[in-house]
Amino acid sequence: MRRLVHNIILIGLLLHCQKGHSQDIHFSQFFASPLFTNPALAGQFEGTYRFTGIIRRQWASVSAQPYQTFGGGIDINKPLNLKPVGIGLRIGQDYAGLSNYSNTSIDVPISFRIRFGAKKSWLLAFAGQIGFFQLNYDMGRVSYGDQYNGVRYDPSTPSQDQYAGSNPSVLRLNLGSGVYLENRISERKRIGLGFSSFNLTQPNISLVKSSSSELARRSNIHAFSSFPIGSSPMDLMPAFQYQFQGIHRELLFGSAIRYHLSTEANNVKSVQAGLWGRAKDAGYLSVGLQQNSLYLGASYDFNLSGLKVA
Repeated sequence: MRRLVHNIILIGLLLHCQKGHSQDIHFSQFFASPLFTNPALAGQFEGTYRFTGIIRRQWASVSAQPYQTFGGGIDINKPLNLKPVGIGLRIGQDYAGLSNYSNTSIDVPISFRIRFGAKKSWLLAFAGQIGFFQLNYDMGRVSYGDQYNGVRYDPSTPSQDQYAGSNPSVLRLNLGSGVYLENRISERKRIGLGFSSFNLTQPNISLVKSSSSELARRSNIHAFSSFPIGSSPMDLMPAFQYQFQGIHRELLFGSAIRYHLSTEANNVKSVQAGLWGRAKDAGYLSVGLQQNSLYLGASYDFNLSGLKVA
Protein backbone atom coordinates (compact mmCIF):
# COMPACT_ATOMS: atom_id res chain seq x y z
CA MET A 1 0.00 0.00 0.00
CA ARG A 2 1.35 3.36 -0.95
CA ARG A 3 2.42 5.66 1.83
CA LEU A 4 0.72 9.02 2.13
CA VAL A 5 3.32 11.63 2.90
CA HIS A 6 2.37 14.92 4.50
CA ASN A 7 5.91 16.11 3.91
CA ILE A 8 5.57 19.80 4.55
CA ILE A 9 2.65 21.73 6.03
CA LEU A 10 4.13 25.11 6.81
CA ILE A 11 2.81 28.31 8.33
CA GLY A 12 5.31 31.16 7.78
CA LEU A 13 4.57 34.53 9.34
CA LEU A 14 6.92 36.87 7.51
CA LEU A 15 7.40 40.61 7.24
CA HIS A 16 8.99 40.54 3.81
CA CYS A 17 10.08 44.02 2.70
CA GLN A 18 10.74 44.17 -1.03
CA LYS A 19 10.80 47.14 -3.40
CA GLY A 20 9.29 47.33 -6.82
CA HIS A 21 6.27 46.36 -8.89
CA SER A 22 5.40 43.49 -11.22
CA GLN A 23 7.30 40.85 -9.31
CA ASP A 24 6.30 37.23 -8.86
CA ILE A 25 5.12 35.80 -5.57
CA HIS A 26 8.19 34.60 -3.70
CA PHE A 27 8.91 33.56 -0.13
CA SER A 28 11.73 34.00 2.36
CA GLN A 29 11.30 30.32 3.26
CA PHE A 30 12.37 29.15 -0.18
CA PHE A 31 13.67 25.96 1.42
CA ALA A 32 10.12 25.07 2.54
CA SER A 33 8.15 26.05 -0.58
CA PRO A 34 9.59 23.70 -3.24
CA LEU A 35 6.91 24.16 -5.92
CA PHE A 36 7.49 27.94 -5.89
CA THR A 37 11.26 27.52 -6.04
CA ASN A 38 11.69 25.11 -8.95
CA PRO A 39 9.27 22.98 -11.04
CA ALA A 40 11.96 20.29 -11.11
CA LEU A 41 11.38 19.73 -7.37
CA ALA A 42 7.89 18.35 -8.07
CA GLY A 43 7.85 14.73 -6.89
CA GLN A 44 11.34 14.92 -5.36
CA PHE A 45 10.66 13.22 -2.01
CA GLU A 46 10.25 9.79 -0.48
CA GLY A 47 6.65 8.59 -0.57
CA THR A 48 3.72 9.14 -2.91
CA TYR A 49 1.99 12.43 -2.03
CA ARG A 50 3.21 15.70 -0.56
CA PHE A 51 1.04 18.59 0.61
CA THR A 52 2.58 22.04 1.13
CA GLY A 53 1.22 25.33 2.40
CA ILE A 54 2.72 28.66 3.40
CA ILE A 55 1.08 31.90 4.59
CA ARG A 56 2.82 35.28 4.70
CA ARG A 57 1.63 38.54 6.24
CA GLN A 58 3.67 41.67 5.57
CA TRP A 59 3.76 45.49 5.71
CA ALA A 60 1.47 45.53 8.78
CA SER A 61 3.51 48.35 10.34
CA VAL A 62 3.36 50.68 7.32
CA SER A 63 -0.01 49.99 5.68
CA ALA A 64 -3.61 50.16 6.86
CA GLN A 65 -4.24 47.09 4.71
CA PRO A 66 -1.47 44.50 5.38
CA TYR A 67 -0.43 42.39 2.41
CA GLN A 68 -1.22 38.70 2.63
CA THR A 69 0.05 35.85 0.50
CA PHE A 70 -0.82 32.18 0.34
CA GLY A 71 1.11 29.52 -1.53
CA GLY A 72 0.31 25.84 -1.54
CA GLY A 73 -0.16 22.72 -3.54
CA ILE A 74 0.17 18.99 -3.89
CA ASP A 75 2.71 16.98 -5.82
CA ILE A 76 2.93 13.28 -6.59
CA ASN A 77 5.96 11.04 -6.87
CA LYS A 78 5.69 8.31 -9.55
CA PRO A 79 2.10 9.01 -10.71
CA LEU A 80 0.52 5.95 -12.37
CA ASN A 81 3.70 4.12 -11.32
CA LEU A 82 5.78 6.15 -13.80
CA LYS A 83 9.02 6.02 -11.80
CA PRO A 84 10.93 8.84 -13.57
CA VAL A 85 8.02 11.30 -13.27
CA GLY A 86 6.77 13.82 -10.74
CA ILE A 87 3.72 16.03 -11.16
CA GLY A 88 2.17 18.77 -9.06
CA LEU A 89 -0.56 21.37 -8.72
CA ARG A 90 0.57 24.76 -7.40
CA ILE A 91 -1.80 27.51 -6.21
CA GLY A 92 -0.80 31.03 -5.21
CA GLN A 93 -2.84 34.03 -4.10
CA ASP A 94 -1.62 37.49 -3.17
CA TYR A 95 -3.63 40.43 -1.77
CA ALA A 96 -1.94 43.82 -1.71
CA GLY A 97 -2.96 47.29 -0.60
CA LEU A 98 -6.10 49.36 -0.28
CA SER A 99 -7.26 48.57 -3.82
CA ASN A 100 -7.40 44.85 -2.96
CA TYR A 101 -4.98 44.14 -5.78
CA SER A 102 -4.88 40.36 -6.12
CA ASN A 103 -2.79 37.89 -8.06
CA THR A 104 -4.18 34.37 -8.28
CA SER A 105 -2.22 31.65 -10.07
CA ILE A 106 -2.68 27.96 -10.81
CA ASP A 107 0.26 26.01 -12.28
CA VAL A 108 1.03 22.39 -13.13
CA PRO A 109 4.74 21.41 -12.99
CA ILE A 110 5.84 18.08 -14.52
CA SER A 111 9.34 16.74 -13.84
CA PHE A 112 11.37 13.92 -15.37
CA ARG A 113 14.36 12.54 -13.51
CA ILE A 114 17.36 10.37 -14.20
CA ARG A 115 19.33 8.54 -11.51
CA PHE A 116 22.92 7.60 -12.13
CA GLY A 117 26.17 6.73 -10.40
CA ALA A 118 27.40 3.49 -8.86
CA LYS A 119 24.84 3.66 -6.04
CA LYS A 120 22.26 5.70 -7.97
CA SER A 121 22.87 8.49 -5.48
CA TRP A 122 22.93 11.16 -8.20
CA LEU A 123 19.68 12.61 -9.52
CA LEU A 124 19.15 14.95 -12.46
CA ALA A 125 15.62 16.33 -12.94
CA PHE A 126 14.20 18.44 -15.77
CA ALA A 127 10.78 20.09 -15.63
CA GLY A 128 8.28 22.20 -17.49
CA GLN A 129 5.38 24.13 -16.03
CA ILE A 130 2.16 25.47 -17.53
CA GLY A 131 -0.47 27.56 -15.82
CA PHE A 132 -2.59 30.68 -15.67
CA PHE A 133 -2.71 33.76 -13.49
CA GLN A 134 -5.35 36.42 -12.99
CA LEU A 135 -4.79 39.98 -11.78
CA ASN A 136 -7.62 42.02 -10.25
CA TYR A 137 -8.08 45.50 -8.83
CA ASP A 138 -11.06 46.90 -6.95
CA MET A 139 -10.74 50.49 -8.14
CA GLY A 140 -13.95 51.46 -6.35
CA ARG A 141 -11.91 51.50 -3.14
CA VAL A 142 -9.31 53.94 -4.49
CA SER A 143 -9.38 57.73 -4.02
CA TYR A 144 -8.33 60.18 -6.75
CA GLY A 145 -6.84 63.65 -6.80
CA ASP A 146 -9.85 65.26 -8.50
CA GLN A 147 -12.07 64.13 -5.61
CA TYR A 148 -10.36 66.76 -3.45
CA ASN A 149 -12.58 69.84 -3.57
CA GLY A 150 -9.97 72.31 -2.37
CA VAL A 151 -10.84 71.90 1.29
CA ARG A 152 -11.19 68.18 1.91
CA TYR A 153 -11.52 64.82 0.24
CA ASP A 154 -15.09 64.15 -0.90
CA PRO A 155 -15.69 60.51 -1.93
CA SER A 156 -19.08 61.43 -3.41
CA THR A 157 -17.41 63.60 -6.06
CA PRO A 158 -17.19 61.65 -9.35
CA SER A 159 -13.71 61.22 -10.76
CA GLN A 160 -12.72 61.73 -14.38
CA ASP A 161 -9.98 59.12 -14.01
CA GLN A 162 -10.47 56.35 -16.59
CA TYR A 163 -10.25 53.64 -13.91
CA ALA A 164 -12.71 55.12 -11.41
CA GLY A 165 -15.48 52.75 -10.37
CA SER A 166 -14.15 49.92 -12.53
CA ASN A 167 -12.98 46.47 -11.55
CA PRO A 168 -10.46 45.53 -14.25
CA SER A 169 -8.75 42.17 -14.49
CA VAL A 170 -6.46 40.23 -16.80
CA LEU A 171 -6.12 36.46 -17.32
CA ARG A 172 -2.90 35.20 -18.86
CA LEU A 173 -1.16 31.95 -19.77
CA ASN A 174 2.23 31.49 -18.11
CA LEU A 175 5.08 29.02 -18.63
CA GLY A 176 8.11 27.98 -16.59
CA SER A 177 10.94 25.45 -16.56
CA GLY A 178 13.65 24.13 -14.27
CA VAL A 179 16.53 21.73 -13.72
CA TYR A 180 17.88 20.25 -10.49
CA LEU A 181 20.98 18.15 -9.75
CA GLU A 182 21.40 16.40 -6.42
CA ASN A 183 23.79 13.95 -4.79
CA ARG A 184 21.97 12.26 -1.90
CA ILE A 185 24.21 9.87 0.00
CA SER A 186 21.67 9.62 2.83
CA GLU A 187 18.78 11.65 4.21
CA ARG A 188 21.24 13.45 6.48
CA LYS A 189 23.97 13.91 3.90
CA ARG A 190 23.08 15.51 0.58
CA ILE A 191 23.71 18.51 -1.62
CA GLY A 192 21.70 19.87 -4.53
CA LEU A 193 21.90 22.73 -7.02
CA GLY A 194 19.07 24.01 -9.19
CA PHE A 195 18.08 26.60 -11.78
CA SER A 196 14.55 27.64 -12.72
CA SER A 197 12.98 30.25 -14.97
CA PHE A 198 9.44 31.65 -14.93
CA ASN A 199 7.31 33.93 -17.15
CA LEU A 200 9.01 32.54 -20.23
CA THR A 201 6.55 34.23 -22.60
CA GLN A 202 6.69 37.55 -20.68
CA PRO A 203 2.89 37.94 -20.62
CA ASN A 204 1.26 41.37 -20.85
CA ILE A 205 -0.10 42.39 -17.42
CA SER A 206 -1.38 45.86 -18.35
CA LEU A 207 -4.95 46.58 -17.29
CA VAL A 208 -5.24 49.17 -20.07
CA LYS A 209 -6.13 47.69 -23.47
CA SER A 210 -4.24 50.38 -25.37
CA SER A 211 -0.93 49.77 -23.59
CA SER A 212 1.44 46.91 -22.86
CA SER A 213 3.40 46.02 -19.74
CA GLU A 214 5.36 42.80 -19.92
CA LEU A 215 5.95 40.69 -16.83
CA ALA A 216 9.72 40.17 -16.81
CA ARG A 217 11.21 36.70 -16.74
CA ARG A 218 12.33 35.57 -13.29
CA SER A 219 15.36 33.32 -12.97
CA ASN A 220 16.33 31.49 -9.82
CA ILE A 221 19.59 29.82 -8.77
CA HIS A 222 19.41 27.84 -5.53
CA ALA A 223 21.28 25.24 -3.50
CA PHE A 224 20.27 23.01 -0.58
CA SER A 225 22.44 20.80 1.59
CA SER A 226 22.59 18.78 4.77
CA PHE A 227 25.66 17.52 6.64
CA PRO A 228 25.92 15.63 9.96
CA ILE A 229 28.00 17.47 12.56
CA GLY A 230 30.49 14.79 13.49
CA SER A 231 28.88 11.86 15.29
CA SER A 232 26.33 14.08 17.04
CA PRO A 233 22.57 13.95 16.37
CA MET A 234 22.79 17.42 14.78
CA ASP A 235 22.84 18.38 11.09
CA LEU A 236 23.98 21.63 9.49
CA MET A 237 21.66 22.66 6.63
CA PRO A 238 23.08 25.63 4.68
CA ALA A 239 21.19 26.93 1.64
CA PHE A 240 20.98 29.95 -0.64
CA GLN A 241 18.78 31.39 -3.37
CA TYR A 242 19.61 34.14 -5.87
CA GLN A 243 16.81 35.57 -8.01
CA PHE A 244 16.77 38.21 -10.73
CA GLN A 245 13.70 39.64 -12.44
CA GLY A 246 14.05 42.74 -14.59
CA ILE A 247 15.94 45.32 -12.53
CA HIS A 248 15.31 43.46 -9.27
CA ARG A 249 17.85 41.27 -7.52
CA GLU A 250 17.41 39.17 -4.37
CA LEU A 251 19.95 37.06 -2.50
CA LEU A 252 18.76 34.83 0.37
CA PHE A 253 21.29 32.83 2.36
CA GLY A 254 21.82 31.19 5.71
CA SER A 255 21.58 27.89 7.50
CA ALA A 256 19.46 25.88 9.88
CA ILE A 257 20.62 23.40 12.50
CA ARG A 258 18.52 20.27 12.93
CA TYR A 259 18.58 18.20 16.11
CA HIS A 260 17.32 14.61 15.83
CA LEU A 261 15.26 13.58 18.84
CA SER A 262 14.57 10.14 17.33
CA THR A 263 15.54 8.38 14.12
CA GLU A 264 13.59 5.16 14.73
CA ALA A 265 11.34 3.93 11.93
CA ASN A 266 7.82 5.38 12.23
CA ASN A 267 9.02 7.60 15.08
CA VAL A 268 11.22 10.18 13.40
CA LYS A 269 11.38 13.39 15.42
CA SER A 270 13.53 16.48 15.03
CA VAL A 271 13.58 20.19 15.81
CA GLN A 272 15.42 22.86 13.90
CA ALA A 273 16.27 26.54 14.07
CA GLY A 274 17.84 28.76 11.43
CA LEU A 275 19.32 32.19 10.87
CA TRP A 276 18.93 33.71 7.40
CA GLY A 277 19.52 36.96 5.59
CA ARG A 278 18.23 38.86 2.59
CA ALA A 279 21.14 40.95 1.28
CA LYS A 280 20.83 44.71 1.90
CA ASP A 281 17.30 44.30 3.22
CA ALA A 282 16.48 42.02 6.17
CA GLY A 283 17.36 39.11 8.38
CA TYR A 284 15.02 36.41 9.56
CA LEU A 285 14.78 33.56 12.02
CA SER A 286 13.12 30.22 11.37
CA VAL A 287 12.03 27.37 13.64
CA GLY A 288 10.57 24.01 12.76
CA LEU A 289 9.34 20.72 14.18
CA GLN A 290 9.18 17.40 12.33
CA GLN A 291 7.15 14.34 13.35
CA ASN A 292 7.60 11.52 10.82
CA SER A 293 6.40 13.02 7.51
CA LEU A 294 4.77 16.13 9.01
CA TYR A 295 6.76 19.38 9.21
CA LEU A 296 5.52 22.61 10.82
CA GLY A 297 7.52 25.80 10.78
CA ALA A 298 7.40 29.56 11.23
CA SER A 299 9.70 32.49 10.61
CA TYR A 300 9.89 36.22 11.31
CA ASP A 301 11.68 38.89 9.29
CA PHE A 302 13.30 41.91 10.90
CA ASN A 303 14.01 44.83 8.61
CA LEU A 304 17.58 46.13 8.22
CA SER A 305 17.01 48.65 5.42
CA GLY A 306 15.84 52.27 5.59
CA LEU A 307 12.11 51.50 5.49
CA LYS A 308 10.19 53.73 7.92
CA VAL A 309 6.54 54.43 8.68
CA ALA A 310 5.31 57.26 6.42
